[in-house]
Amino acid sequence: MYQEHWLTQEERERLITLLLNADIIKCDNRRSLPLKKGGTTDIYINLRNLRNHPAILKEVSSLFAHALRRAGVVRFIEVPDGISCVAGPLSMETGIPYITVRESEKTGRVSKGKLIGEFSRGMKAAIIDDVITDGTSKIYPYEEGLRVGLEINDIFVLVDREQGWQETFEEEGIPLRVRSGMTLHQIRKFLIETGVMQRCAPEEEERNHIIVAHDNASLGASLQLADALRTTGVIHKLNDLFFEHGMSVIEDFAVYGRVMVDGKFYDIPNTVLNICKKLGEHAPWAVTIHASGGRKMIEYAVQALWGTETKVLGVTVLTSFDKESCQEIYHKLPIEQVRDLAKIAHKAGAHGLVCSPKEVEELRSLYPHMILITPGVRSKGFAKGDQKRVTTPAKASADGADYVVIGRQITGADYPPTEVRKVREEINGVLPL
Repeated sequence: MYQEHWLTQEERERLITLLLNADIIKCDNRRSLPLKKGGTTDIYINLRNLRNHPAILKEVSSLFAHALRRAGVVRFIEVPDGISCVAGPLSMETGIPYITVRESEKTGRVSKGKLIGEFSRGMKAAIIDDVITDGTSKIYPYEEGLRVGLEINDIFVLVDREQGWQETFEEEGIPLRVRSGMTLHQIRKFLIETGVMQRCAPEEEERNHIIVAHDNASLGASLQLADALRTTGVIHKLNDLFFEHGMSVIEDFAVYGRVMVDGKFYDIPNTVLNICKKLGEHAPWAVTIHASGGRKMIEYAVQALWGTETKVLGVTVLTSFDKESCQEIYHKLPIEQVRDLAKIAHKAGAHGLVCSPKEVEELRSLYPHMILITPGVRSKGFAKGDQKRVTTPAKASADGADYVVIGRQITGADYPPTEVRKVREEINGVLPL
């Protein structure tokens, strides 16, 4: 099961502009556009309106035609009614007959079956539709096609809204490939980069001191979460996603907010210098390196990012370390090792420090102008997980933390933006310590 995009970047950007000007793509920074299955969104695509724009309809049909020809199908199945206005022109463009699938049989008619069109067993067919969300609406036409003996391997959609079709198909044992022209993320990225939409109000970013840890999740799921949090102004912390997908993931997440590359780099100075130079080209908000790498390594990182807005953050002692771990590794108590590493990072010119909430108060007094970031933060009632030296967002902020890193409390919430609002209220003193 995989996804393949059949529009080039040039075709995609031209089509987005056409659809936007025709009001077929609607956008709203307030995320107030209603969805068919409930909820709201910032981008809504209504291909039904193509019937009012023949020139654009012809172009969309032509683009679909190129994709279908490459697939070598001899029939395509339309899913009414989002794509219905495209089906006829597409059939004329390709010379491929098409099949319409009904939700239920029509009674009292000569043609009363669920499938309209001529076909025979063994024919290679593909399903076409306007968008795909969680994939449930594609199961019925797929099963009907299989029932009459068609060979169906692919679904062609113009837009993948990236709302979980992979998980749905896996659970249902459906081996379909989804081939989309573009993703909702690509549309949003283009609209924000061209100024049609706003990433987030600058004042919201300035006021928000929450860093969300995107750990142990797929890129698609994490981008969905980032989208949901876009207008809140949070910073997105990337670790395993960065190592899996590389530098490009920085720009993917920059669509939704500031990005902290939590690489915790630790190597010889020249290697760290080269890494940070490449990172600087993608303009993350901050980069983390291990302060235990020494003064020269940190200086090289700062040098590599000189003249950019990217901050170098020195990681002191990991929040997963307790007293016993520190004694075993450093032969010191956590606070003693934190003091030593903070001093090295400060002298080397690092912009900030990453430390546990237990050390932040002392570091604030020692380094009043450095940025202090504290992982190991969660509200009362949430599990500590694998972290040892932890506290609440309100306490960490009161002790001097500029930013708090929170993961599962937000990423696992039923509605993450609401959880962000609760944490902000806690930090701002609305809720008790």
